[in-house]
Amino acid sequence: MKFYLAHTFGLSMMKVRKWQLMMQGRYHITFINPFFNNPYEKVEDFECVKSKAATKRYLKSLDMKTCKGIVENDLELIRKSDGVVAYFDSPSIGTCQEIIMAAYVYRIPVYIITRHHRWHPWLRWLANASGGQMFKTRSDFKKFVEQTWGKKE
Repeated sequence: MKFYLAHTFGLSMMKVRKWQLMMQGRYHITFINPFFNNPYEKVEDFECVKSKAATKRYLKSLDMKTCKGIVENDLELIRKSDGVVAYFDSPSIGTCQEIIMAAYVYRIPVYIITRHHRWHPWLRWLANASGGQMFKTRSDFKKFVEQTWGKKE
């Protein structure tokens, strides 16, 4: 199974990347991480996410051509996926857009991991309607993955 990994841009990116690589190493799934699989966003640019102020400066610096490239590339990556795994602790405009596009437009499963927003009607409905599911923690999702797609030998 190949999943697009929707998550927040900023301070938690490297934490999510570490989790992604661990999951891929242990289970029969792969992730497409838009921050590491998008030619419009270079990993070396991510020094800008070391503080909220640096993140804001970076985002404000993006020209319209780059914004278009990021969005169109992300949408193409979502279309090529078997589903979307959306992980966020705080609301993210981009992650919410990716959830809507996957669930409502492309009709692929969305698995949402969020501790604080799992009762929001939009998130609950889109996960359910897409054939996906909601999870409180990454650990809960990990158990689901192991039961559904299995652990590597």
